Amino acid sequence: MSILNRRTFMGAAGSLVALSAFGRPALAQGTQIRHFWWGNPERDKRTFAVIDLYNQKQSDVTVVGETLGFADYFTKLTTQIAGGNMPDVIQQGYGVLFEYIANGAVVPLDDYIGNTLDISRIDQSAIDAGTVDGKFYALSIGANSHMAMYNTRLFEEAGIVPGETFDPYGYTYDELREFAAAIKEATGVPGTDDNTADYQNFSDFVGQKGAMLYEEDGSYGPTQEIVEEYWSTWENIRNAGGTPPGPESAGLSGVAELSQMGVVTGKSAMTYLWSNQLVGVKGLMQDKLGVAMYPNTPDMIPGSVVQPSQFVCLTRDSVDPEAATAYMSAFVNDLDMTAILGLERGIPSQSDVRAALQPELTEVEALSVEYFDKIQGKTAALPPPPPSGANEVEQTFERLAVAVLLGERSISEVAGDFLNQARAILARA
Repeated sequence: MSILNRRTFMGAAGSLVALSAFGRPALAQGTQIRHFWWGNPERDKRTFAVIDLYNQKQSDVTVVGETLGFADYFTKLTTQIAGGNMPDVIQQGYGVLFEYIANGAVVPLDDYIGNTLDISRIDQSAIDAGTVDGKFYALSIGANSHMAMYNTRLFEEAGIVPGETFDPYGYTYDELREFAAAIKEATGVPGTDDNTADYQNFSDFVGQKGAMLYEEDGSYGPTQEIVEEYWSTWENIRNAGGTPPGPESAGLSGVAELSQMGVVTGKSAMTYLWSNQLVGVKGLMQDKLGVAMYPNTPDMIPGSVVQPSQFVCLTRDSVDPEAATAYMSAFVNDLDMTAILGLERGIPSQSDVRAALQPELTEVEALSVEYFDKIQGKTAALPPPPPSGANEVEQTFERLAVAVLLGERSISEVAGDFLNQARAILARA
């Protein structure tokens, strides 16, 4: 997955202090490995317990944990980069990883694979996400995926049976239109939320059509035809009765509160979110939830992607890369350690770990893990992180999509207006 050469990150050097040539600290007795992460009380408790367990299993290596809240983490890391004293192992997110690679703050792991680092049971989607320009830099410690969550009672009342009349891991937009309308006819509840104003689903649709959301030069990738087709696809589902009325959906444009999602309020039978929100949604409902991927195109090109929630990376300043990568390997593979970590950072990207955790999970947690196992090899490639200005583009999309939902202007007219504004936003960002 060659990502870095599609986008220039060196221009972001101002966000990270230039690397220092300061020497590495001298080793005292034995080897001490420092692990730095952003956390919260629950994450910190689990991670320190894992470090204690690892230290009990080792005789010549001691791991020391360091943690800060998210707001302070990157500020501290920037200072450490400038001083040449970064911890051996740091936590990273997908959106900022590439800056640290471009500046040399984190280094490739390829030389350690098969020696101190075991990735043989890591999902290929996670390996791809951590690979840049053919080199493996980042080890996933938790993953997240697009997920459609549906009310099983309403599906059953309409005779929509997963595995028989409905394939949760391989249905199309056309099939969604058909069963969403059937659910409305049988139950009075529309079968799906209307994603006309959902930028995440639109982003996936762009990829399904073989285009890039953002081009190598940071310009906008979707064509007029793609935008029109996306909105027309949801218009067809809406006109079939499969979604709530347009004005009702327009009132929810940009709303992120789980309590307002259609599957929670009972105003629709299916809602589209991220898999780490499944537990939260279930906590707001009485009915049982089922899960599915986002819809495919007619030629079965998938829309759902898997995105690591966090990585661990080896830094340029590591005092002992072999010891550090051995610890990283245990962090994702050791069943005693991963039992402590659980699902706090997301779904583990290691299949044996997911299987080992399964018996201790709640029903909804187990459903989330089962979903991850079933979508392996069926998801789309993870696109590069968005450039500066992307948030404003998203807000513009949501605002203009309301005009489509209200029928105020033609899809063609709104699509042209959106593209003009999106291109202007990115040009000045």
